[in-house]
This record gives sequence, C-alpha cells and structure tokens, in this order.
Amino acid sequence: MSQNTTATVVALWGWRFQHQVIELKNAYEAARVETDRDLKRQDADWEELERKVAAGEASFIEEDDDGQVIYDHGDAAHERAHETEMVLRLIREAFTISLHHLLEREINKRMKVRRYDESKAYIFLKGLGLQPDEPLLTALRLTANVAKHSEGSSAQQLYNHRPDLFDTTEMQKFSHPPGYEYLKITDQTLSDFFDAVRRSGPQRRKGWA
Repeated sequence: MSQNTTATVVALWGWRFQHQVIELKNAYEAARVETDRDLKRQDADWEELERKVAAGEASFIEEDDDGQVIYDHGDAAHERAHETEMVLRLIREAFTISLHHLLEREINKRMKVRRYDESKAYIFLKGLGLQPDEPLLTALRLTANVAKHSEGSSAQQLYNHRPDLFDTTEMQKFSHPPGYEYLKITDQTLSDFFDAVRRSGPQRRKGWA
C-alpha cells in the first residue's frame, strides 16, 4: 500500500472515529440534561427558602404543636442532592466505560486482533504518526475497569497511577484500600477522557466535513 493510499485510509478512519466520539459525547450530554435541570431547580428552591427565612416568612425546620421536628428542609435538601449526584455518578461511569469500549473496539478492528493490548495499541497508533496521550488513556482504561468490575487489581493500579480519582479522605477514614465505592469520576475527569481519545485517535483530514 502506497504512502498516499495509507494516508487516505487513515483519514477515512479518522472521519468515522471522530464522528463516533462526538456522537458518544452528545449522547452523554443528552443523558444528563434532566438531572442537571433538577440540580438547578434544587439550587433555586434552596435560594428561595433562604430568602423566605431571612424575611421571616418560613423556617428551615417545621415543628408540630408540641415542638417536635416534623420536617427539616436542610436534611431533605441534602438527601435530594445526594440522590441526584448518585444518578450523575452512574451516568459518568456508564459513559466512561462506553468511551473506552469505543477506543478498544476501533483499535482492535484496525489491528485485526480480538484482545486489546494497551502497549501494542500505543505502538500501532504511533506507527500511524499519531501521538496517543498514554497517561490519560491508561487512566481511562483502568477507570472503566474499576467501574465495570469493582473488584480486582485495576483499583490499586489506578490509585498508583491517579490517586486523585479516588475519595482518599473517605478511604483513609476507614483505612480501606482503593475500590469502586471510592471511585471519583468528576465532570472534568470525563471531559478530559473524551479530549484524550479525540486527540489520540485518527484525525479528520482538513477540508473534510
């Protein structure tokens, strides 16, 4: 295969690859729209309650005639926010797994192999003149594994590689080793993963839609 033909093949792959990454990110953003709206509603409701409390029109705690607390708006708001964050956590985990599966599937297809080998994948991408972001792609793989399997060596490997992806405060509080329950995929983390995959994979040729 000539150099020009190889470049065209890579460019065609780049168009499809980048399109798939963009579509997956669009799906992620769509999946969290309602949850993000709920968070905004919660913030607005709390601000309104604070305004009413300051004006003497409401109270953070509601009591019955005997002075017994029957409703604590602070506790209720905290519980609602926690539940919403749990939904967002699951969404971020699901799309972290999906993003790595996309990368793994595309590279395996091009390498004509069935099992993903990270070190060989990096060599393959570099052979095409690409510059894979190895630290972030490794973090993506390990994070996806922890999110999928919970148990196993991936949690410790990820902690050694990126301790910031765990809630170390809670881990240390209970003297627990790294594990799924302490995995911390933030909005920024997933955004970084998407950017790393786009940068590391085949690129669209300039002038192609």
